[in-house]
Amino acid sequence: MSTAECTLRERDPVVVAEAKHRLVLVRHAKSDYPLGVVDHDRPLNARGRRDAPFIGSWIRDNVPWPEAAPPLILVSSAMRAQLTWALARAGLDDRWRADLHRDEPRIYDASADGVSRVIGEIDEDVHTTVVVGHNPAMRDVVEQACVAGELRDEATLKYPTSAVAVLATVGPWAGILEGRPQFEIEAFTIPRAPSVPRA
Repeated sequence: MSTAECTLRERDPVVVAEAKHRLVLVRHAKSDYPLGVVDHDRPLNARGRRDAPFIGSWIRDNVPWPEAAPPLILVSSAMRAQLTWALARAGLDDRWRADLHRDEPRIYDASADGVSRVIGEIDEDVHTTVVVGHNPAMRDVVEQACVAGELRDEATLKYPTSAVAVLATVGPWAGILEGRPQFEIEAFTIPRAPSVPRA
């Protein structure tokens, strides 16, 4: 399977439709390490800039949400996360233009527990939330919040840049703080641009 392809598990569409909340965990695209630039301000490198729009395209095609409940987008304040979502939006359709975007400084440099506290504060009226953040927190949230299964094993083994995990639960957002698995992982994928041939 190429990196541009998705890892998806067949699901009963009735089960998916009954999900009370859906959580999309996005690790930022590949970043650069410019000399003299502090970690928080590191930008994306060329590969990251190519890959990020494919994150948006995959989300557009694979993440459903009710028309009456625009998704909430929580983005780390780090430059690489901000640029990832800005470029990912280019791959989204007009439905996603109504999203509720919020920069969330607490996601930067947070542990899984820190990210979970942010998620636990989300209003119950929100059906779908996208979190754009960092490792190891993204991987660790999957490990802590999801019931056992092949996709959970795959995501926790390696959660590379541009990786996207889609989690669903029939419980409240605050359930993520209860210290036991509350979510089922519906999908795990690494949307990336096709490789550029070398000259």
